[in-house]
Formats: sequence, C-alpha cells, structure tokens
Amino acid sequence: MAEISLTGDQMLTVLETVAKKGPVGAADVARTCDINRTVAYRLLVTLEQRAYVRRGHDGYTLGSAIIDLVRHLDRDISSIARPLMATLANAAGETVVLHCLNKDEAVVTEQALGNKHLVRVQHVPGSRHPLHLGASGWAMLAFQDQKTIARIVKKAADPAATMARVEQIQRAGYAISHDELQMGVHGVAAPLLEQSGRCNASLAILVPSVRAEALLALTPKLLETAAHISKQL
Repeated sequence: MAEISLTGDQMLTVLETVAKKGPVGAADVARTCDINRTVAYRLLVTLEQRAYVRRGHDGYTLGSAIIDLVRHLDRDISSIARPLMATLANAAGETVVLHCLNKDEAVVTEQALGNKHLVRVQHVPGSRHPLHLGASGWAMLAFQDQKTIARIVKKAADPAATMARVEQIQRAGYAISHDELQMGVHGVAAPLLEQSGRCNASLAILVPSVRAEALLALTPKLLETAAHISKQL
C-alpha cells in the first residue's frame, strides 16, 4: 500500500468532522478526531484561510469553497440535466430534483420547480439523506455494485426487506417512495446510468400526497428524461 500524508489525512478528517457535526469548536474537533488540540486548531485555521470552513460564534461550519468544489464536481451532469429538468417540470407541473451520490448519501444538486399548483414540494439544495430513504436514494442504491449494496443493506433495520426492495427496483428500473423523508411527500425516481454502468445520480419527480395518484402517469416521462440525460453522460 502506498504511503499517505499524515497531515493531509488529518486535515481531511477534520473537514469531514466539521461537515458532520458543525458548528463545532476546536476542542470538540480534537476529541472527535483523536488529535492534539493545537494540531486541530492549526488545521482549522488553514482550512479557514482557504475558505473550506468558516468560524462563527458557535464554532466552525463548512465554508464557501466547499460549495464551489461541489459545483465544479457536478458541473457536467448539472449542465446536461438542468434544461431537461425544466422541460419535465413544465410538462408535469411538479417539482423535479437531481440527486448526486456522495459516499452513502444522496445530495440535492439541482431542482426545477413545478408552477402549476399552489401546493408543491421544494427541496433545499445541498441537503442530504441516506440512500435507503426516499425514492432518489433508493434509485441510486439499487444500481450500485453488489459489495456496496450488501454493505448498506446490512446497516438497515430490516436487511431482508431492504434487499427485497432493492431487487424490486432493479426489476422495475425506478423507485417509488412516500412519507420517508417528509410526511405528505410522494416521489418516483430513476437512476442516471453512465456508459460504464455506474450510477452516481438520480432524477425524481416529487408531489404532495394530494396528487400522489398522478405519479404513475408521470413515470414514463421521468424515465424518458432520465434516459436522455444518461445517454449524454
């Protein structure tokens, strides 16, 4: 195994700690990362100077450089998906959301809001949730490699039921959920598959429960749009 930079590894660990626990102070970061407090503070100051974290009254939180980095990472898929998402949202009259894979979580990357109804679903860009919750997460989970699927399924409260749902989504080619992340929200999501077969994103239509019956009719349009995006990845 190639040698790694201890300082670099510590800095990434500190950054991940701020992301998961922020706002957080230097003492808590040192304790969580099991490093000297002085070292933790020095790493935090370095990250702050590069805008990867920012210091507030309550402690350190993620900084603007992280947002720029994520935008750069997802620029290609976002630029491809954005106009197609707008077209789908206008046709369906419902909110369309793009999630991207980040470790074992689904992260909201883009959304196009439907404007035909007063009551609609709206996500917060940058928000995240586990892959085994919500249609968008399930759609990505079902199309990961078997090792990843097995690892995530093992953590679920009911592994057998979770695996059965994964297999059902694989057969159908899309995932449906309701009341998993937000009460009163129903969703249908399709994986966005790269030419290599990898799945790093999903596309979803989200509706309030009062229009849940519309999801079945909207699914073909969703799958068609997802296929168009996938071909361009």
